[in-house]
Amino acid sequence: MEWLEFVLASFVGLIIAIAIYKFVIKILKWQGKKYQPEKASKFACEDGHVVRSKGEMIIDNWLTLQGIQHDYEHTISVHGHSIKYDWCLPESNTYVEYWGFGGKAYMHRKQEKIKLYKDGHVGLISIEDKDLENVYELLPPKFKPFTKSLPPQGNKGKFCPRCGEALDKRFH
Repeated sequence: MEWLEFVLASFVGLIIAIAIYKFVIKILKWQGKKYQPEKASKFACEDGHVVRSKGEMIIDNWLTLQGIQHDYEHTISVHGHSIKYDWCLPESNTYVEYWGFGGKAYMHRKQEKIKLYKDGHVGLISIEDKDLENVYELLPPKFKPFTKSLPPQGNKGKFCPRCGEALDKRFH
């Protein structure tokens, strides 16, 4: 009889151990899951362009606000190589590239594109992510040589990304 009680107690103990193990695994899996909000992949701009990042949206809206005519994302051929540009300024046949990503493959493609623009004697305005800290101060010098329609820039400081008005004037 002792033998039967031992086997029965062992069996019950095994069942309890398996239940505890499954419970612990469930808790660990639950803790490992982090909240990942869905990310937007398309952003509508003031002029109707639909761009692929917030950085592109800031630039496109700045171009519109400055009255600079621009086309968004088409493909051109330079020395037999296709380049998909971010923007083209038809007034000066200049191309604008926003280098908003990182990584080894992206940086390699960036260098290839810059070389193609240079070898093809094609005007290029390069915009880095850091330039978006204050587009009203940092972008005009990049665009001034390539556009006649850029209004004079007298203000320094922080600006509303929507209307371009100086924030210190709006919030006093």
